[in-house]
Amino acid sequence: MSGPKIACIGIIGKADNPLHISLFPPYLNSTVEFSFLLNSCLDIFEIRQKQTSVDQDLGLLHAVDEKLAAYGWLTTTGVKLLVIIDLIGQPVPNSMGKQKGSPRTGSKDPDLKPKSKLTMNY
Repeated sequence: MSGPKIACIGIIGKADNPLHISLFPPYLNSTVEFSFLLNSCLDIFEIRQKQTSVDQDLGLLHAVDEKLAAYGWLTTTGVKLLVIIDLIGQPVPNSMGKQKGSPRTGSKDPDLKPKSKLTMNY
C-alpha cells in the first residue's frame, strides 16, 4: 500500500518568474519536466483569474496524469504557490499498512487546507 506525497513545490513571483523550486525524491533529476509543468500551471492561474474572482485557494489546478496532480494558491501579493503531488507515492512500511479502514488512493482538497481552529485539551 502506498500514499500520496509531495513531488515538487514551486514559488512563482508576481511577474510569473520562478522564485524557488524544490524537488523531492525520486524526482530530484526531473528539473526540466517540473519546470514545464509549473509553467503550464501558470496558464491555468491566468484563465481562472479571467473567468471568476479568484480567492487564495485554487485547489486542484489539473490532474497531469494518473500519478501527478497540481494544486495552487495565490497570495494577496500576487505570489503563486504550486504543489505537485505524487498520488501513488512509495510503499508504506508493513507496521503502518495494517491500519483499519479503507486505503486512501489520493489526496483531496481538505488534506491540503489548514485547519481553521486548533483545539487543545488540558
